[in-house]
Amino acid sequence: MATVNSATGIDYESFNVASNKAASNAEDIQNRFLKLLTTQLKTQDPSNPMDNAQMTSQMAQISTVSGLESVNQSIKALSDNQSASQSLLATLMIGRYALIPGNEVSLSGGAAKAVVDFPQSASDAVVTIKNAAGVVVSEIKLGAQTAGQLTVGWDGKNAAGVQQPDGQYSISIKAVNGSVAVDAKILNPVKISSVAIDKGVSSLVLENGKRMSMSDVTQLI
Repeated sequence: MATVNSATGIDYESFNVASNKAASNAEDIQNRFLKLLTTQLKTQDPSNPMDNAQMTSQMAQISTVSGLESVNQSIKALSDNQSASQSLLATLMIGRYALIPGNEVSLSGGAAKAVVDFPQSASDAVVTIKNAAGVVVSEIKLGAQTAGQLTVGWDGKNAAGVQQPDGQYSISIKAVNGSVAVDAKILNPVKISSVAIDKGVSSLVLENGKRMSMSDVTQLI
């Protein structure tokens, strides 16, 4: 049932429905409110003027809507600025090498390297490299190591000194401290070739075609 003001003859319920459908932001709503208020003041019955409490309530409601719209716009502006800053930062990483966890190493020009991350000291550690067929082509004995990162190089030769073809090889690390296993990890340096932006979110495109988020980068070299 429609609610009609006896003093002005205006159907507030119908007006509110129409306003909600047409108004897309706080400015539209505020303009409609002012027009309504002006119409009410012009057409009100002098013997039965508009209730001051009702007018105050309506003004408070429109102020709340305007305030919420302003807050939403401020939050959106902050979000847009943050996205722009992240995109700019991401472009500065192009051409750099990101260290990412993995079990592959790329042999190129007869040379390859990987980084081993030791969370604690190890009394012995061995890096094992296998070809695509799963055959061990090289074992690199690292011996005792302290906690930290160690760059390991491979000349691409197997145990017999035969040069292996360039390509992708699997790599793993086994480390112990006495009889206790050490959770060492292999970190691969992969070149960042470009930046992709999807719906305002930046991701790094690696030279191997894979993508990663900026938060997954443990280190740049």
